Amino acid sequence: MDFIYLIVGSAIILTCFYFVVSPFFSRNEGRSSETDSWESTLTLDSVYSAVNELEMDYLMKKIKEKDFLQLKEQYQMIATELVKQEGKPKRETNNNVSQAEEAELELLRELQKLRKKKGKSS
Repeated sequence: MDFIYLIVGSAIILTCFYFVVSPFFSRNEGRSSETDSWESTLTLDSVYSAVNELEMDYLMKKIKEKDFLQLKEQYQMIATELVKQEGKPKRETNNNVSQAEEAELELLRELQKLRKKKGKSS
């Protein structure tokens, strides 16, 4: 009976040892796919949110000013690269601006109508 416990215990120990040691000897082929998926999900919003979190850490004195400035500059470089890749202009065209102004004017008109109705019903 002790012989069975010895074999089962040895098998469990060898299995645990295998799971602990095997990542050190395996190739890092899976790692490149992880970085590719990370780069494909990188968006401008995620970069800006990272900068906001970084600024919050700096304001709470979790990181030094030198590190904050260095990391902020790196994130800004990543953001500029993303903007270049997406091909988005930094400013809206006149057509888009006029559409936004038109929508804003329409909202103001609707607010005026609601205010007049509210004033009459009171």
